[in-house]
Amino acid sequence: MKPHSVKNIIPRCLLLIWLASPAIPVSAALYSSIWAGTQAIPDNNGSGLSYHFSLSDAAVLITDVSVTLDISGGYNGDLYAYVTHGDGFAMLLNRVGRTSTSEYGYSTAGFAITLTCSATADIHNYQNLAPSCNGSGQLTGTWGADGRAVTPALAYDTIARTATLASFNGLDPNGDWVIYFRDASPGGISTLNGWSVDVTAVPEPVNVALGVFAAVALLVQGRRSWRLRRRKGGNETGGKPEVGPHRPNGACG
Repeated sequence: MKPHSVKNIIPRCLLLIWLASPAIPVSAALYSSIWAGTQAIPDNNGSGLSYHFSLSDAAVLITDVSVTLDISGGYNGDLYAYVTHGDGFAMLLNRVGRTSTSEYGYSTAGFAITLTCSATADIHNYQNLAPSCNGSGQLTGTWGADGRAVTPALAYDTIARTATLASFNGLDPNGDWVIYFRDASPGGISTLNGWSVDVTAVPEPVNVALGVFAAVALLVQGRRSWRLRRRKGGNETGGKPEVGPHRPNGACG
């Protein structure tokens, strides 16, 4: 391969890899933060319960977030909960069941649920969606987050769901996260028994593409070096010797 060919092939490889990078398969990683215990959520108290955790890894992008909640007792229509990180914000619960004709929301006592990006069933309206409860009276199943990013006093079923778990997709998971719980109405005390936040993330496509490009560049450079060594070796052992002009015997010059 000629030197100028090597110079030309590297930019071409970079262009091809950049164009193909969305199709390059990458491995997803799951990051989980879990809390378990027994903590009463203060009744009708704006201070609520706040938990902080952090994630740290190489440059990655979030593709999915899910949250599992275990809350017992109390009055579900009182509860307000969210998770936030960077520019992402998801309203997990916002006084479920509350409508213009039902000021206090649902009276079910507790949750044993998972909230996901992909679930289509709106947790705010679960009584209309054939819900199931366990032996402790907790709502069970997989649901979509409430998503109504308004204060508890304005949380009605007609409010648009603008703050779902999908708000984290495409963000970098590294850094601080906060999950918060509050009881926003007097009467009934809910107990938080546990929560988990599961974040699925993959390497940034540009990093994957650059890694592949680096491998190609090294391969091309190695091939070029091998050819140069082979060419030099030929001159030393098997090449033709240089021959000067032929002069007749006795000639000077």
